[in-house]
Amino acid sequence: MSDLDTVFYRYPPRALVGDYIRSGVGTTFGLLIVASNPNSPWVLGIFGILTAAFAVFGLRTLRQQMTQVAVTPEAVFVKHIGTRELPWQALQQVKLRFYGTRRQARGERVSGGGFLELTLRGNGKKLKFDSNLMGFKDVAWHAARAARENNLSLDPTTAGNLLDIGVDADSETPRPRPLDALQL
Repeated sequence: MSDLDTVFYRYPPRALVGDYIRSGVGTTFGLLIVASNPNSPWVLGIFGILTAAFAVFGLRTLRQQMTQVAVTPEAVFVKHIGTRELPWQALQQVKLRFYGTRRQARGERVSGGGFLELTLRGNGKKLKFDSNLMGFKDVAWHAARAARENNLSLDPTTAGNLLDIGVDADSETPRPRPLDALQL
């Protein structure tokens, strides 16, 4: 794969199924509670807010499923409702965070759970990607390379998380092969 290629990535539907199920169950449960207690303002208020939160989570998941990410040597593009572009030379901040249980954060092997979130800032824009994105490692590789070329310092957490996925921000790590970029 040459560096001149534009590569397109998406969030795989199988990675979003759990979020759709959680959203559907939460919204349905909340609606059933609200419908069965129409005269209780406390129930309407509490479960109305919870139902709305689950519905918004479902819409967020739908937006994530529609998201397309294009990576070129010059920029990263994100297309969902609109298109946003962040040129690599305009990159001002890179953060890579792990979200999971305390045991996972301490490095203990626990089955399932946990994800990484890559946040890129520059040109007044903020782009976020989570590790469910096919090609997440490739996006992180490009971000680390751009950070090095732009003389950005990475915080220790970000540098450590990059190393955990096989990207060394301080040296010329080879770009992940297409199949390697699709999985962590």
